[in-house]
Amino acid sequence: MKTMNRRSVLTSGAACVGLAAAPIPARADEPMGAWTPLADMPFPVQEIYPAPFRKSADPGPSLKPSPMNLIVNAGGLLPDGEFNVTDAVTFYDPAYDAWGYGTALPEPRHHVALVNNNGFLYAVGGFARNARGGWQMRTNCWRLRDLKGQWQTMQPLPHPQAEMVCISLGGYIHAVGGRAPSGSLNAQWADHIDTDAHWFYDPADNRWRSLAPMPTPRNSAAGVSVNGVLYVLGGRTVAGGNTDAVEVYDPLADRWAEASPMPKAQGGLAAAVLNGKIYAFGGEYFGTGGSGVFAEAWEYNPDTDKWRAVAAMPRRRHGLGAVSIGEAIYVMGGAAQAGGNATSAALDRFEI
Repeated sequence: MKTMNRRSVLTSGAACVGLAAAPIPARADEPMGAWTPLADMPFPVQEIYPAPFRKSADPGPSLKPSPMNLIVNAGGLLPDGEFNVTDAVTFYDPAYDAWGYGTALPEPRHHVALVNNNGFLYAVGGFARNARGGWQMRTNCWRLRDLKGQWQTMQPLPHPQAEMVCISLGGYIHAVGGRAPSGSLNAQWADHIDTDAHWFYDPADNRWRSLAPMPTPRNSAAGVSVNGVLYVLGGRTVAGGNTDAVEVYDPLADRWAEASPMPKAQGGLAAAVLNGKIYAFGGEYFGTGGSGVFAEAWEYNPDTDKWRAVAAMPRRRHGLGAVSIGEAIYVMGGAAQAGGNATSAALDRFEI
């Protein structure tokens, strides 16, 4: 099994392919859905956790909440550079199919989780990379009100935890699973183990508290909230590689339950919710038979607890992000080869 070695060396990769001008619909005999390639991200980047946000922090005279009409990404791994990690914050406006820049993170990070909670954008955890090592897990929690404003330093995570699921649910932020240091060392990928830790952040008193641990400790999973509960999809473990596990957390009961597993065991995937259903995209795999990247996309119906295939991604990727805005899901960044190669700037819109 090569799971622990897959990130030990990150080299420059190929740029993403060119863009087409029209949606790519499924044929009658293919799964449902249509993909449209859009404007590339400002630079190729992988291991990202983008989030929806809004154009302005000022709601004006209206009492209605500001719509989530932008997609924001922060940090990530680049295909080149001294330590190939960035502090850049970029945002995409679907109304203009155009990208812009916001205020950079206080420090460069990769695998930093972005969460929109109560109208603020939070950046949680992630890894620092410098001469001391490339996988220095951080506990930081930063908050931003406006994309051109300044990041605030909030209460950090109780313990180092990264490559986790980080979701807003009921006005709180839930940080679940991922990786934690296995001992005193915290510099390289091999210094970490999987964790089942589950924390929630209360913005009212700027504190993190512990909740019921996730049944399956794992990293590189995807997470979403729908119907008032939290879903954790897929991911991988150090000992066993990719997992197809799907686990559901009920915040009212502080309890976990199992849901139907994914059709394939996928780690490094992304997920988003559209019209009450969950969609999961991409990921990578490693094993004795080789390694690769998934193009598959899946739909999960929480009402029936069933999965089905939908139109596969036209550009297969792992370490990517997926965000719902309006009636579409926007899938961005990642890498076209397993590990650190072929980092992509691709942005594709999925509709169904």
